[in-house]
Amino acid sequence: MKDFDLHNKKIASGFKVPETYFENFESKMMETIDFKAPEKEPKVVSLFHRKQIWISAIAAIFVALLAIPVYFSSNTTENIESQTLENYLTTEYSTYDLIDKLSNEDLQNLETSISLNEDAVEDYLLQEDNLDYYLNE
Repeated sequence: MKDFDLHNKKIASGFKVPETYFENFESKMMETIDFKAPEKEPKVVSLFHRKQIWISAIAAIFVALLAIPVYFSSNTTENIESQTLENYLTTEYSTYDLIDKLSNEDLQNLETSISLNEDAVEDYLLQEDNLDYYLNE
């Protein structure tokens, strides 16, 4: 490798141009350019391209038909926790509003489905800290 002298002000670039390059450049360029207007080629439309559009449209419809039931089935009320539902019902409606909406048949069904004995009620009230709330209701 050659030693590089920083004190030397002239540095050779390493590129050389042939002697007649710029004199013959214009003539060589004119030879390569064709001044004829390019012939217009007819536009070719592939038959498969139209088929591809139809296939894509059918696939998109098929995906939508599969996705819609999956979306609606994932948003059911079965996923709601019972405590959340109870909080919603207690804040929105009072006891009297719920009683007004129930029919006599609904009340009879509730009475038959709920079986409470006195021992269970006493145990619950003894464990409950907020006994005044139940006595005032």
